[in-house]
Amino acid sequence: MDFKKSFNTACRKAGLTDFHFHDLRHTFASQLVMAGVDLKTVQELIGHKSLKMTLRYAHLSEAHKKEAVKILESKLGHILVTASKTK
Repeated sequence: MDFKKSFNTACRKAGLTDFHFHDLRHTFASQLVMAGVDLKTVQELIGHKSLKMTLRYAHLSEAHKKEAVKILESKLGHILVTASKTK
């Protein structure tokens, strides 16, 4: 079975343009990181020798970054409220 041909056919039928089989590695790494998997594990699953290369593959979505900021804001808000009550 020719995976490249099958993949290209599936992309064409799905209406995907400028999408390559290799892009799936980036998606795999990013989804693992956003699910909370540590970078060392992602590195091993992808087969990278260096963490630096894994970081190039692991992209966070805008929604994931916004959620991270909300978590920090809620933690800081709690700290600021507690600190103001002790004064």
